[in-house]
Amino acid sequence: MDQLAQFFLKHKWSVFAKGELSFAARPSLAVITILAALIGLLVYYLYLRPGLRLNSKWQAGLIALRLALLVFLIILLMRPVIVVPSIIPQSSAVAILTDDSLSMQLEDENGRSRIQAAKELLAPHADFVRGLEAKFKTHLYRFSLTTEKIKEADQLAATGTATDLAGALGEVVKDATGLPLAAIILLTDGAANTPRDLTAQLRELRARNIPVFTVGLGSPERFKDAELVRINAPRRLLVGSAVIAELLVRLSGYGPNKVTIAVSEDGKAIKTEQFEVKGGEAQTVSVEFTPAAPGAHRYTFQITPLEGETTVENNALEALVEITDTHPKVLYIEGEPRWEYGFMRKALTRNEKNLILVSILRSADGKFYRQGIENPQELESGFPKTEEELFAYQGLILGSIEANFFSYDQLKNIEQFVARRGGGFLAIGGSRSFDAGRYANTPIAALLPIYLDDLAGEPELPEVSNFKAVLTARGRAHPVTRLSEQRELSEKAWNELPPITIPEVLVETKPGARVLVEARSVRDGQRTVPLLVEERYGRGRTLALTANDTWRWRMELDSKNTSHENFWRQLLRYLVSTTPGPIEVSSERDVYVAGDPVKLRAEVNDKKFEPIRDAQVKVRITKPSGSSIELPMQFNFGEEANDYLAEFNPDEMGLYQIELTARRGAASLGTAESHFLVTNRTREFHDAAQNIELLKRIAAETGGQYYPLSQARDLPEDITYLEGRNSERVSKDLWDMPINFIVLIGLVSAEWLLRKREGLA
Repeated sequence: MDQLAQFFLKHKWSVFAKGELSFAARPSLAVITILAALIGLLVYYLYLRPGLRLNSKWQAGLIALRLALLVFLIILLMRPVIVVPSIIPQSSAVAILTDDSLSMQLEDENGRSRIQAAKELLAPHADFVRGLEAKFKTHLYRFSLTTEKIKEADQLAATGTATDLAGALGEVVKDATGLPLAAIILLTDGAANTPRDLTAQLRELRARNIPVFTVGLGSPERFKDAELVRINAPRRLLVGSAVIAELLVRLSGYGPNKVTIAVSEDGKAIKTEQFEVKGGEAQTVSVEFTPAAPGAHRYTFQITPLEGETTVENNALEALVEITDTHPKVLYIEGEPRWEYGFMRKALTRNEKNLILVSILRSADGKFYRQGIENPQELESGFPKTEEELFAYQGLILGSIEANFFSYDQLKNIEQFVARRGGGFLAIGGSRSFDAGRYANTPIAALLPIYLDDLAGEPELPEVSNFKAVLTARGRAHPVTRLSEQRELSEKAWNELPPITIPEVLVETKPGARVLVEARSVRDGQRTVPLLVEERYGRGRTLALTANDTWRWRMELDSKNTSHENFWRQLLRYLVSTTPGPIEVSSERDVYVAGDPVKLRAEVNDKKFEPIRDAQVKVRITKPSGSSIELPMQFNFGEEANDYLAEFNPDEMGLYQIELTARRGAASLGTAESHFLVTNRTREFHDAAQNIELLKRIAAETGGQYYPLSQARDLPEDITYLEGRNSERVSKDLWDMPINFIVLIGLVSAEWLLRKREGLA
């Protein structure tokens, strides 16, 4: 299209976009008046004089054509020109910044690698370089994680392990201090995989009036790739729990395809699964497996390469999952003896070795039946009255018990148990739960993932029976709903569960809440209401189970069916899976690439989970080789920050162990442990297709222009039309444009045809 425009208009469209129309010959007003009078007389003689027989319809057309022709000729005689700014030769400099990272090795530029295409463009005697050198002093740079000035393009090697695009632009501007830098030419595939702020750098370039002209490398049409974009896996799990990893898979250059994903644990293959994946977009798939033993395990997820892939370097990612053999405690308060209570306890005692279910069953006013306690003094006076006592548990279940059983302070403590302590909270249906328990105007209402109504004074709600549990789309791959290790068998198990009862129908969920299981009416098969809902709240999580007789899933099924036991075991394990301890340490990420600094974060709290700001905290980091170093951690006094920070630069590949100790004077506050992983996998091949949108954004925000590689030859001429201190305004003739000749021929021909029609030719 640009070549066609240049053929008709003589100049490139960029000349018209940046120029101003003017005339080289400007006649005086008297001359213009005389010419106008002569044109009027000519038109009168030809088409308006008395005695001329001419159809009025054609008369107007002929007059218009003749006037247009004469006016157009007069405009051409006035020599129209386009005035554009043009750089004064050798008065300013241009920086040519070339991507030298690993992604430039990809071969998707007409059988060449991206770096080879860049070298050919920047060869000393290439038209591109000669065109620039004719007008500018050129400076050549290469960049990846660092930026370096080079003498020639042959020094480009495409070996950088990361691409710091913002840092490279800033370094060029810094290096050009004192030089009249007219523009930056950026040759890259658009990778930008460091955390540096690109937006701020673009604003600075705009303020300095330094445009960036981007040249995109990497052909989008030839790029074919199956990429494992991201892994979302639990960071820490109890031994015996299943890992449900969500993998984001993207196919580029392919249609719908079958993708095989292999999983290995610490280098040993454990599972292979095939998925149907749509082409041209990212899609989430779930992989489930159960780790064999406690410890920090390194999991590798890898896509089997597809035919014709441009790169297979982005087919694999790693995740770190810590499997713990701890014994978290869950407190269950129940207001009445009922089957749900008994069957829940039996479900956990049958096959659960880690969770400790501590229960308080109100048997009469002021009397409680306690189970699972460690000593006679535990919960001796019933439900905990202080934060310290309640916060000793990791999870809390609220059964069928009315709100006025608790004091306001106890209700507030429950809310803080989730918000500040980070515990897990579960409310289950019953005759004294939710609205029936008058919780609408209490702190518990804020906790719940469903809205309550104020039903004070209304009669007790009738039970609604015969509801079937139905998994939602989000619930199908959730840890709680995993009734079998095989996804198909798990869904079949849910379909076989007997109907249940919902004491009260709560239909409105809160923003951010996720419905995992719905209850569908057996009677009409249409009506559905939330059955199991979850939501994040503060540092913890809350769940609501609106049924009151899941025990039917045990009593009304075959004795060999373990769906009821599996459900409650998975639910309570999930409830406490993210509950933190009073002292925690972790790295900012679980998996790092070699060369990345590791940021460590620790929390040191008292028994009320209030931060201790004056502790002496240090970490011992044990490297994969077995050697170790100690680092002090400093408290972060920033706004709303309650943690200790440290930074570490790893120098080995593999699994690192973090051991934290916290003291206050001579007293020990406690310890914590965590791990992180350092791999040699590079970010360079992730999202490796040319990032056209980013390159266009860089050009647009700085006043430059984007060029695909096939049009880069136009850049040297276009870049000369820059306005600044080192530019001058030049005029380019427009009177001899080919389009002018075509217009003249068209006007004369049209008038001749009309005259011939009227017999005047």
